[in-house]
Amino acid sequence: MSALVNIIKLFCDVTTIGLCGFMKIPQIHTIIKAKSTRGLSLASLLLELTSYTIMLSYNIYSAYPLINYFEYPLMVLQDVVMLAVFLSFNGMLSPSVILPAAAASYFAYAISSGMLPHALITTLVGLTTPISASSKVVALLTILRSKNSSTVSIPSWLISTYTCVTRIFTIYLESADFALLMNFGTSFALNCLIVTAAIAYKPKKKKE
Repeated sequence: MSALVNIIKLFCDVTTIGLCGFMKIPQIHTIIKAKSTRGLSLASLLLELTSYTIMLSYNIYSAYPLINYFEYPLMVLQDVVMLAVFLSFNGMLSPSVILPAAAASYFAYAISSGMLPHALITTLVGLTTPISASSKVVALLTILRSKNSSTVSIPSWLISTYTCVTRIFTIYLESADFALLMNFGTSFALNCLIVTAAIAYKPKKKKE
């Protein structure tokens, strides 16, 4: 790669990781401020967390450079916090969530450590695209059905859209991994639709 391409790639890596470090913070703040999860979907959040966890585990398993996927542990952590906030506001946060959380953690460890057969791991990675797409489709439908995006953070979705573009570029240069490229390409398209819907259904502020 030329020096210019390396500089652009480094810029994409740094900005992606930096932005993903607080990507969900605006969304979490919006929920807490509104004291409501209207316009948000638990199913969407769980599907997104599943997709992020599998992708993080796969990158570790594949021994890709950390800078290529360091945003994933950051996003998984933020999604866990967001899930806790969501469950709390809906009266669903209880000790009963510990068992599925432990099972999910062990499953992620089994992928990243190579305990599972390679064929199964690649199959799971292939499933992340429909899983991720499903999470976004559910999020989009939730906005369209409620016709209200008051608790949907547009900045969070814009950051997600930008990072999809940067990761398509860096992955193409680094490994051209088709599964990863397909995942980010699909996510980019759906993110654009969600941002559009969120803007269209954002409640207008009443004039004083």
